Amino acid sequence: MDLKLMILQTCTGKMLSEYQLNLLRKNNIGSLIDFYDADETKLHELWAINIQSVRELKKELSLLPKCCANAGTPDLKYETGIENLDKLLDSVEQPFGPGRVWELCGQPGVGKTQLLYTLALNFTWKHNQPVLFIDTKREFSCKRIQDMLRDKGTDAKAWERTMKRIQVVQAATVADINGLLKSFDQHLTETRASMQTKLVLIDSLAACFAYHRGRRMLDARNSALTDLACRIRKLAFRGVAFVIGNVSFFGNDKDVCGDDGEKDGDDEEITRQQLEPMLGAYWSSVATLRLSVELPETEDFTLQDDGLRYMYVISNTYGPDGEHCLLRITDAGVV
Repeated sequence: MDLKLMILQTCTGKMLSEYQLNLLRKNNIGSLIDFYDADETKLHELWAINIQSVRELKKELSLLPKCCANAGTPDLKYETGIENLDKLLDSVEQPFGPGRVWELCGQPGVGKTQLLYTLALNFTWKHNQPVLFIDTKREFSCKRIQDMLRDKGTDAKAWERTMKRIQVVQAATVADINGLLKSFDQHLTETRASMQTKLVLIDSLAACFAYHRGRRMLDARNSALTDLACRIRKLAFRGVAFVIGNVSFFGNDKDVCGDDGEKDGDDEEITRQQLEPMLGAYWSSVATLRLSVELPETEDFTLQDDGLRYMYVISNTYGPDGEHCLLRITDAGVV
């Protein structure tokens, strides 16, 4: 879709005049990628609007339905290598493929990292392509990957090839992630070899915001998230798939309401709908698919964890939500 038409679909863009929009083409800004790359100060001076409006427009563009974004990407289906999960994704019309932006949510310790390891290993194993694994917690475990490989019965050479394809980079802050993705984008432009990397995994985005507390830090957090969303959307437009880890916590009981809008009578009841991912309402709309990994509900807390997990679809840009499947966390990965 033409850049001008995309801008006119946003609230901020509708306030721009035809003359202002035509200035983009005159200044060699003719595509969505050109617009994301354009300096905010340049756009501010070009349109005579404040920089905050420029940032808001970039944010709104990143939230538009990406029907046009997939036009430039191959109609491929990667598959996760996890049978039940692939069936679930097919049923909600969002199979794993180029340009997808997924968010993987769940409580601490539920198994999100093991699932990300499994996705990384299965992708490199099946497609013989590298994966970029961004480790914000500085806890990446080669041993856990090797345990999965051992279960496949591979030899030492196969281990070495696979481990080399999982490119692990540490990033302690969102600024680090943005800088890393900017460099990655430049490599996509400059070298064909980098085009082999079609999957980026982030474990975990929430860890970058552990110290963002209070009102003063809220603006800094939202600005960083806007920049990150724009950069992710730009790379997704070019066919890169993302799976981003996030942390969920149970909300307060006082916020629980029934279908009639009134508070439920049983204040002690905790429902699955109360499990809320971090990073706020804006970030919740960035991913094309939001998945939640959850423990099966049980009243017997003495039972030993058998690895069973439910995977719920809690939001979906391209199809239905609310569906779920059953997975199992094992030392050999998620099955």
